[in-house]
Amino acid sequence: MDKKVIFATSSYNQKYFFDDITESLPIDIKNNIKEIGIYFVNKVGGILSIGFYSDGSLFIDYSFSEDDFLCDEIGAKLEIEKIKRENKELISSLTLWYKLFNNRMEF
Repeated sequence: MDKKVIFATSSYNQKYFFDDITESLPIDIKNNIKEIGIYFVNKVGGILSIGFYSDGSLFIDYSFSEDDFLCDEIGAKLEIEKIKRENKELISSLTLWYKLFNNRMEF
């Protein structure tokens, strides 16, 4: 299944990225996503990606550099579950936005 990353942040270069399709996303939702991403990489390291599969379902993924021996994979999994649990309304809004404004997008 294809994936479309709409947001990513990295502890390695201390930068974040929003895809161009997020132009129509309300600024408060973008700010919440950015806060979550920055918190995540500051806590467990690595790279956090948020996006959608081609069927419109949301994903939250993480990855680590091969030479990152300080990565916390268990912590990353726990943090993602915490993000999903504590941000159900945000995730619901983001999913609705994606389905309404971007359902015609080609992968």
